[in-house]
Amino acid sequence: MIAAPANGSSLCFKPLGIRIRRRDCRLRPMASGSVTYVSVVVAAFNEEEHIARLLRSLNDQTLRPQEVLVANDGSDDRTAEIADRLGAVVLQLPHRGPAVARNIAARAARGDVLVFLDGDMACAPEFLERLVAPVAAGHAVGTFTREIYLANPENHWARAYAALRWSPPDRLLPTDFPDRWDNFRAVRRDRFLAVGGYDDVGYGEDMTLAPKLGEKAHAAPGAICFHFHPSSIREVFENGRWVGRGAAVRTLRHPWRTHSLPRAVHIALRQIREGRTPWVLPARIVYHLGVWLGLAQSTFAPERHWK
Repeated sequence: MIAAPANGSSLCFKPLGIRIRRRDCRLRPMASGSVTYVSVVVAAFNEEEHIARLLRSLNDQTLRPQEVLVANDGSDDRTAEIADRLGAVVLQLPHRGPAVARNIAARAARGDVLVFLDGDMACAPEFLERLVAPVAAGHAVGTFTREIYLANPENHWARAYAALRWSPPDRLLPTDFPDRWDNFRAVRRDRFLAVGGYDDVGYGEDMTLAPKLGEKAHAAPGAICFHFHPSSIREVFENGRWVGRGAAVRTLRHPWRTHSLPRAVHIALRQIREGRTPWVLPARIVYHLGVWLGLAQSTFAPERHWK
């Protein structure tokens, strides 16, 4: 386990006396003829429920990463303990949000390609091989996957959250989603560092990389993974509050009106008539209340835009 400075500006890490295990694994040479190393970066905040599942799925990859770095973003649960026990390199950070955590971990990484995952994900065995192949072959600076599925469809709050995010019931992106996108899952480390990584803007930080790189991520066919949506009404509320604190929502012309409760109810009732789960009604109400609280908090403390 490694501690990082609070300001996130230096990589003078201080060992905490806990043994670190790094797994060095080569990826097979791709079309470029060079050997490519992969570093997986996981920004995690209170992910003790899911982090073990993610790390075990990474251990079962057909192409295993050189290292898995878990940037523990100020968690106050057992996230760091579990990640360390399962062999990840744990960076202990103050709670500043995923952009800061990912940028610090990217600078500490040793791989040629960075893969950014969330702590509430899990990956199919060929995920990394499929995701990284276009980058290693020189066909793309970075990639994303359209094949990210809902991991907990049995949970009614998760299904409701999919509806309020306008996602299909069983996956995060529709099957006809474009093959270029601003959201990178894998990216060349040298290009990532050259543009300064992600902008620290709160929710939506993962969309800030493409404009700086001057190109979009390419879809990687067959890179299958799974994401756990919020499974309780509290999690739905907290996600809404995070959105309200971020910079993206303030780009809307009328953010308060866009997230008003009458509008939330109107949209939810329309979705129910179209066949979505009835739980989308309370989910939308609670989510929009969270956005409103986040907007109010950002008015008085704009620098505090993380969860």
